[in-house]
Amino acid sequence: MDNKNKSINKTKGSNNLDGKTWIRYSISIWNDISKNAEEIKLKHPAMFPASLSERLLLAFSQKNNRVLDPFMGTGSTLIAAVKNGRNAAGLDISKEYVELAQKRIESIITDPISKDKLSIIHDDARNLLNYIEPGSIDICITSPPYWNILKEQRSADKKIIRNYGELEEDLGNIINYQNYLKELNHIFEKVKAVLKPNAYCIVIIMDIRKKNKFYPLHMDLTLELINIGFYLDDLIIWDRRKEYNNLKPLGFPYVFRINKIHEYILIFKNDK
Repeated sequence: MDNKNKSINKTKGSNNLDGKTWIRYSISIWNDISKNAEEIKLKHPAMFPASLSERLLLAFSQKNNRVLDPFMGTGSTLIAAVKNGRNAAGLDISKEYVELAQKRIESIITDPISKDKLSIIHDDARNLLNYIEPGSIDICITSPPYWNILKEQRSADKKIIRNYGELEEDLGNIINYQNYLKELNHIFEKVKAVLKPNAYCIVIIMDIRKKNKFYPLHMDLTLELINIGFYLDDLIIWDRRKEYNNLKPLGFPYVFRINKIHEYILIFKNDK
């Protein structure tokens, strides 16, 4: 048998992938991930597909691992975790999205035993340590609000404005960029505390432009996490061009601007 197609011993390997899938997932640009029909119908303004969480979980974790998403949204990471034999906990500050996540899980996860592997918490991620024991999480996969960009019209294709809500504590309502980064720093300090030594923390993020000002969020967030004791192990580009079907010539004809149709999957490890 070809060695690259053998399933590795789960007690020795870092995941349960066979060699062929390992190679496919190791490509540094992912352009084959998109929302399914059920996800397209949802109203969350910035959700990512469960298939993205699923691929990350299959690549960077094993069955029965405990998964955390401190910015749970509609529950994509939790759904992917339970469908693939992991335990999962998620928090979200929005009551609306917590209820939506619960409804999704009720309709998709019907096995009572699987549901027992889930913990859905309606609270601010800043309060993470009130619910999760230090050193108990095997992997964190999350995507925080991209500052307050959802309050503005998307420049690439002019889609309508749909922000997260008006809660004062919501990161998406912070006006000052440095204050936003400071709050992310505080939250990921708590994430670090609940992770096991050498555990992965995977963050999906996108750079931002506001008129003439460019904010390299993936770089700034990386520096924040390094400063609190994570190290950047790798990154993946998530190519989303298929979702942008009405691109505009940004800045034309005065200033050439870049249509941002990709996001960064930042792969950190807990350096303890």
